[in-house]
Amino acid sequence: MRRQDSALARIESRFGVPITLIARPDVSVEAEGIAELLEFVSIQDTLLSIWDEERKGRITPFWGDGPGSLAAVVLTPDFHKGSGIPVGTVADARGFVVPRAVGNDVCCGMRLAVTDVTQEELLPHMAALKKRLRAIFFQGQRNIPMSPRQREALLRDGLWGLAETAADNQSTGIWRYYDPTRELCDLERVHFNGALPTEDTFAFASFIRASGANDGRDIQIGSVGGGNHFVELQRVDEVVDGHAAHAFGLARGAVTIMAHSGSVGLGHMVGGHFMARAHELYPRGLPHPAHGFYVMPTWGPLAAEAAAYLSAMRNAANFAFGNRLFLVLMAARAMSEVLGRTVETRLVYDAPHNLIWEPEARAGRFLHRKGATPAPGPDPFASPFQYTGHPVIIPGSMGDASWVLAGLGNEALLASACHGAGRSLTRGQASHVSDTVYRESTKKLDVVTPIDPEAPSLRGRRDILEKYHRRMKEEAPYAYKAITPVVRSVEDAGVARRVVRLSPIATVKG
Repeated sequence: MRRQDSALARIESRFGVPITLIARPDVSVEAEGIAELLEFVSIQDTLLSIWDEERKGRITPFWGDGPGSLAAVVLTPDFHKGSGIPVGTVADARGFVVPRAVGNDVCCGMRLAVTDVTQEELLPHMAALKKRLRAIFFQGQRNIPMSPRQREALLRDGLWGLAETAADNQSTGIWRYYDPTRELCDLERVHFNGALPTEDTFAFASFIRASGANDGRDIQIGSVGGGNHFVELQRVDEVVDGHAAHAFGLARGAVTIMAHSGSVGLGHMVGGHFMARAHELYPRGLPHPAHGFYVMPTWGPLAAEAAAYLSAMRNAANFAFGNRLFLVLMAARAMSEVLGRTVETRLVYDAPHNLIWEPEARAGRFLHRKGATPAPGPDPFASPFQYTGHPVIIPGSMGDASWVLAGLGNEALLASACHGAGRSLTRGQASHVSDTVYRESTKKLDVVTPIDPEAPSLRGRRDILEKYHRRMKEEAPYAYKAITPVVRSVEDAGVARRVVRLSPIATVKG
C-alpha cells in the first residue's frame, strides 16, 4: 500500500486494476480485507482468460465481440473483510455484472427523516416508547395491510407504485400515517426517485398473492432484518454547515428517525438464484476460478441472462425502498402513540449502498457498490440539492454519533462514500470480548430488541439471555471503528463535507 496524501492510498496489484483506498492514517485497515479484495480483483485475469479461450474456439461463445474489464476499484474508510467481497468496495465493471458482489442484501440502505419532536418532549416517555417500539417491531403489531395490487406495484414501480395504490388500504393500520401527497413530494429526496425499472416480477408471485385478501399481511414488509440493521431515534446535536442543514431540513435539537435495512427475504431469493445461475453459465471445459466469482456478460450471446438478473435485483430494490419507508412510519407511529399527538415527519434522504448502478453517461458500465453509498454533488437542474449536493448518511455504531454530509460528486473516487463506521472486530471476535468490557461498553445504551432482558418472565432463562448477550456483543460499540476518523477521511478526500452530527436516543435492533 502506497500513501498518496493524508486521505488516499494506492494499493498495488499485479492485475493492472487501479485500486484507491480512502482512509487517513488513523483509520485501521485489516490485512484480511486486503487479501479478500485482491482475490476479487483477480477476476480481471478470469475475464481475459475466458476471452482468450473463446477466440481460439475452445468454448462456446461467452463474450461475443470482446471481453469485459474491471476498470477501477475504490475502497471507502469503513472497508473490512466481508463474505467474498469486502464491505466498502466500489467496483467499476465494464460489460459484466457479478451477482456475488451484491450478494443477498440487495438495496440495503439508509433512510433518514426529521420529526417535529424535540428530545425534551420525548425523554419523559422513554419507558413507554420502548415498550411500544418492541410491540410494533417485534410482537406482531406492525399492522401493514397490503393488497396483491399494492405488492405488485411496489415490486414493479417502487415508491411510485406504492403511492398510486395507497387507496387500497387508506386509513387502515400503518396507512393512517401515510400521506400520499407528502410521499409523492418526498420522492425527489429518494435516490432513483424511489423506483427502478423492471421487466417483470421474477419469482415473487406467491409474495404478491399472499392470502389474496385486500388487507393481507406478510412477514417481509416492515422487517428490520438482522446483523447491523437497525432503526434509531436520534437528535441533531451539532450543525457544521448551516446552509446545507437548512436545505436538508435539519435543525439543532430536532429528533430524527434513521432506518438501515434492505430487501430481507426477497433479496435472498434474488441473490441465491442468480449466484447459482452465474455459476451455471461459466464455460464448460474451463477450470473454475479459485476466487469463486462468476460474471454475467451484459453484451454478447448471454446478455439476456444479465438483464434478467438486473430486473430481479431491481424488484428487490423497489421492495427495499418501501420497507425502509414503513420502518420510519412504524417509529413515527410509536412516538405518536406515547406522545398523544400525531408526529409529523419530513424525509431528508433515502439511498441504497448495496446495489449495481448504470451511470447514464457510459453504456456498458456497471458500478457495483458493496457497503458504499453514492455521494452525488449538486444537481445541474432544479432540485432540493441543486446548491448543496445530495445528503450522504454515515451511521456510527450503537452509542456513537452518526453524520449527515453533503456529497461533492468526486468522480475520480467514483462519487462514493462509506455506509458506516465499519467493523474493527469480526462477529466471532466481538462475541468473545470479556463480560466486563461488554457491560461497560453498553451500560448507557437504550436498545430495543425482540426480547426485554429485564422482563420477569426471563428470570432463570439462562439459555435465552446468553443468546441475547452474545448477539449484543457482536454489535457492541467496541466491534466498530470510531466514527470521527472515518468521516474525516471522507471529507479530507473531497468526497463529501460534514453538515450535521446526530447523537443516538434509542436503537431498535432485530
